[in-house]
Amino acid sequence: MIDHFAVRRDGRLHPLLYALPLNCFALARYWDGSTLTGPTRGRAFENAFYRACERSGLPLDERAGSRTLRGAATASGFSHESDAVFVAPDVTVHVELKHLSSPVSKTDLMVFNQKGLDFLLGGDPRLCRRPLHRVFVSGSRLSDEARRFALVWGIVTVEPDRLPLPLLHWILGSSLAPPRGLRTAPEEAWRWIPIMVAALQDRLRRMAECAGGGEDVLARGRIDHALVTLQRDDGALFWRALDAQDPLWLEHVWAGLVGTRPAPSKASFGSPVSAI
Repeated sequence: MIDHFAVRRDGRLHPLLYALPLNCFALARYWDGSTLTGPTRGRAFENAFYRACERSGLPLDERAGSRTLRGAATASGFSHESDAVFVAPDVTVHVELKHLSSPVSKTDLMVFNQKGLDFLLGGDPRLCRRPLHRVFVSGSRLSDEARRFALVWGIVTVEPDRLPLPLLHWILGSSLAPPRGLRTAPEEAWRWIPIMVAALQDRLRRMAECAGGGEDVLARGRIDHALVTLQRDDGALFWRALDAQDPLWLEHVWAGLVGTRPAPSKASFGSPVSAI
């Protein structure tokens, strides 16, 4: 738990984009669905997520079975199902939940992305006038193609073995000393992560410019750097630094989500939830 660290305010993401990926990261790592299979496991994973939201106080507005997004219908008239929708006065967060026995493919990300486009192109002002962020939560790892597609479209991905980019951004704006061996300058990472987890409206504006030719939404080298150098390599260093402060920091997050109380840890941290 890391609210203890918050020292930098300029350029921060919306509080929901810190609190939600943190809780989802704990869920992806510690929720045990090993005795379940197929759709049964997926539904159980969703229900665990909903209970976690209730315990943490996150403003869950729609859940599985919902056919709208912030009350808005699709442009096509198709009834896409939303796993979870978070509604705040100044932002909407659309969540997709998966717990597969194999790595998540790019097709899963493409389908989720198309849902968001279909809802947004419906033109409902309740949805269009606020930034629409997307979060894809997986209990298994994502394929590299899925990660790359998500970055192009600004989708936040959460999987068990990588720090989510918003969580890494939170840590970069903290009092935690940057660990040795980083391959990305902290100031550069602080500026670039919000670009890589952008609202769908921002991506569409950028793509309109790209359609004229001569530019990319994100340069391929930037995508490679984000996935390998920043998230995988530098993220592992920051993860070890967090463990050095408190080996049970993520276990404490999980304990709060399921209503248990682990033994006190060496450090005393708060939670990004308190910032909402």
